[in-house]
Amino acid sequence: MNTRFAVATHILAYLAHAQGQPVSSEVLAGSAGTHPVVVRRLMGTLRTAGLVRTQLGAGGGASLAKPATSISLLDVFEAMREREPDLFAVNSTNPSTHCDLGRVMQHTLEDMLGSAEQALRNALEAVSLEQVMQELAARLPANCGCPGAAA
Repeated sequence: MNTRFAVATHILAYLAHAQGQPVSSEVLAGSAGTHPVVVRRLMGTLRTAGLVRTQLGAGGGASLAKPATSISLLDVFEAMREREPDLFAVNSTNPSTHCDLGRVMQHTLEDMLGSAEQALRNALEAVSLEQVMQELAARLPANCGCPGAAA
């Protein structure tokens, strides 16, 4: 897995911290330490997943589409896995019929690692964005100084 999940979670946490005020992709990118184009791409995915809403124009930006208590880390994980439907997927969707190993590899991995993937999904589902915010609040100073976010 790449950094999409971590950056998407960062974006959502920032939006939760902003308490409904729209936040620009430039501000979010500055906070996450990435390029605004990366943020805009992730926002498109998060918007498709129903986690954020965006507004164009002056005073526009992104905000959460639902309460932080209703967004689980599993929601974020699934949104970011749009191109990777199976955590332990073999890269080939058409295994070789001429190779016994190729024919059985995917089923073998699913049998051996399916419980690990389910454990990950259960752990992510058990954590809401609100809980992430509580953990962050315990580590942030009273006024975090995040531009564009409510203190």
